[in-house]
Amino acid sequence: MCIPGRGSVLSVSSVVSEYLDLLDQQRETIFNEIGPMSDTLLWYRPAPKVWSIGEHLDHTRVINCFTRRLLYFYSPLLWPYARLMRSRPYQTAIDDVYKRPGMPMWVGVFWPPRYKPSRPVSIRFLHDKLRKEHHAFRRFFENRDERILGHTVLADPVIGALNLIQWLRVQGFHDAHHYERVHVRLVNPGYASELSAS
Repeated sequence: MCIPGRGSVLSVSSVVSEYLDLLDQQRETIFNEIGPMSDTLLWYRPAPKVWSIGEHLDHTRVINCFTRRLLYFYSPLLWPYARLMRSRPYQTAIDDVYKRPGMPMWVGVFWPPRYKPSRPVSIRFLHDKLRKEHHAFRRFFENRDERILGHTVLADPVIGALNLIQWLRVQGFHDAHHYERVHVRLVNPGYASELSAS
């Protein structure tokens, strides 16, 4: 979707809010599906190099935290140009990059979960930590002019150049990718054919 800088019928605010709400909705859906879970099941690895449910969940928190800090650091450097461009159209949509052919699914090893079988925490702890991280993401995006977000562009070596609204959507795709791995594990706890750090 391309949003004009001015005079748009669909405001950018509604798009940003939609993406932020999606982070919350996806998170609450998977934690409701998990329900109360023992630490034994939460940190069970069906194979040596296959992440546990807890590791998938904590990895989403780690990558959310990394991305948010990256945005806080680099965005102010790019805002002068974005302000100059804010009246021009910009994209708000992007395809699910995790379904692109050839998308490397092993890069999660660069952002390993902090909590793991050797350092377990409860499911409630993971839920609270991820909820707080998503809330911090919301604070970043809701306190900024969406037209400037739409013209603040960061490049990813694998995904390509994205503006911050697209980055927010990619974060939702990333979370959903790992929640799907969790869902598969809930349906079949012994499932071991997934990629270990995807």
